[in-house]
Amino acid sequence: MAYENLKLKIAALSGEIYLARVNKNGMMSESRRIATDDCIAATTEWFIKNKKNVVVFEEQCNGLQPSLFYTDDADKSKRIEAILNED
Repeated sequence: MAYENLKLKIAALSGEIYLARVNKNGMMSESRRIATDDCIAATTEWFIKNKKNVVVFEEQCNGLQPSLFYTDDADKSKRIEAILNED
């Protein structure tokens, strides 16, 4: 697979992340592969390598401001998960 026109795309139905060649209309071609696990692993490695524990993104057009968190502390992980699962 040549690197031209390759993008990471989210599949509308499955929610998987694909590394795919993108057509002129922005749609994924048949030349693609699932890259979800690779993306998650690379993101985790990025947090560790760069000694980061949080990334806060710019506010989106819908007014939301997404964040990603990383910890290898099991207690913190449980507390963060509890907060994220609150009603």
